[in-house]
Amino acid sequence: MGLSEIRRSNAVALMQENALDELSFALCLGVDEGHISALLADSSKKKIGDSLARLMEQTFSKSVFWLDEGEGASTASGFDLFG
Repeated sequence: MGLSEIRRSNAVALMQENALDELSFALCLGVDEGHISALLADSSKKKIGDSLARLMEQTFSKSVFWLDEGEGASTASGFDLFG
């Protein structure tokens, strides 16, 4: 699994962990919903860039490079945005 697939999988896990839909996730990040939808689509060739990855981590109180970690990243220590 490449970095783009890992980031996509962890971003989806982050949304689920915080009980967010794509619109709410996009609003939290200050990004257009269409952009998030395009990034998270299974068949998408678009990649989550470094700056957006770091923004996701910072917004949801995850450690730096959390989004880049392989399996188990969704259970890594961090703070739930709403918990």
